Amino acid sequence: MNKPSFLFILNPNSGTSIGRNTGEVKKTIDSFAKKFGAEVTMLFTEERAHATTLVRENLDLQPWKAIVAVGGDGTVNEIAQPLVNTEQPIGIIPLGSGNGLARHLGIPLTLEASLTRLFEGKITTIDSAQINDIPFFCTAGMGFDAYVGHLFSQQSQRGLATYVNVSFQSYWNYKPQRFKLNGVETDAFSLSFANAGQFGNNAWVAPQASLQDGLLDVCTIKPFPKWYGTSLAYQLFTKQMKASRYIDYQHMTEAVVETQVPPMIHYDGEPFQLDTTRIEVKIKPQSLRVIV
Repeated sequence: MNKPSFLFILNPNSGTSIGRNTGEVKKTIDSFAKKFGAEVTMLFTEERAHATTLVRENLDLQPWKAIVAVGGDGTVNEIAQPLVNTEQPIGIIPLGSGNGLARHLGIPLTLEASLTRLFEGKITTIDSAQINDIPFFCTAGMGFDAYVGHLFSQQSQRGLATYVNVSFQSYWNYKPQRFKLNGVETDAFSLSFANAGQFGNNAWVAPQASLQDGLLDVCTIKPFPKWYGTSLAYQLFTKQMKASRYIDYQHMTEAVVETQVPPMIHYDGEPFQLDTTRIEVKIKPQSLRVIV
């Protein structure tokens, strides 16, 4: 009987120390593969978007039980992109700084426990989405979150502490922007499109979001007095965000956003400067198979 084959793609620059400790990670993966009777091929990324190239080059070489993302939400995004609307499942070993999709799916956050889940888990099918034809699987958006994501990407240290520090420093100078969402003008602190419920690090922007309902939860945070920021952060990290005077939720299958200038966006935490003022967002129901 042939052993099941797994293709592991590891980002040595992902957000935690264990993510960079490739030797120990490889040793542990090999050990668990032997324990569960699996064959492992391991590849390493060298730059942004390299994981997508590696998947495309290796996807059809053999029938993989799973192509496994070892890293954070950015790595998951790059590996999942070519797998949308295919039968090939993705596995997730969440060694990044935020791990939003893994957290939403209930995948353990330690290397050993997530490997056990990978080899013992079942396949489920989830929705994915697109923002101007860029796939995302967790959240995307613009406004404050994209601004912080841009600054965070420039830091030498990753992790929650750095993210909180960057967010706090940015908060005092950030000015809300004007958006037109499906033809309706609004000033917004941030505009988020949630497929999964959180950005990562258990920051739940859309606690009611489902990965399998065929809908995006669109969260508009309206301009608010500075004192409200503490309450907003508390709601975000205690999974208590809900519609209020400053927070609006809508469910959509697609949306069009028009801006005054080309905005900075983020998709699964990765910042990206658009060159257009028209942003189209849409859901792709039941389009990605995941081992959970």
